[in-house]
Amino acid sequence: MQRWEYRIEETDHGLHNGQLNSLGANGWELVSEVVLVDGRGDRTVRSVLKRPRD
Repeated sequence: MQRWEYRIEETDHGLHNGQLNSLGANGWELVSEVVLVDGRGDRTVRSVLKRPRD
């Protein structure tokens, strides 16, 4: 059975193309992104990534 390792990245504006390419080169796959807005209207983008576990 395949096992997965997960990673969560939080940024103000999401991951940019260079970051995604670098993560992909290390085996990470973007699963989802969620935009969180707090009571003051500040945004945080939470990106969930996974890769096969050895």
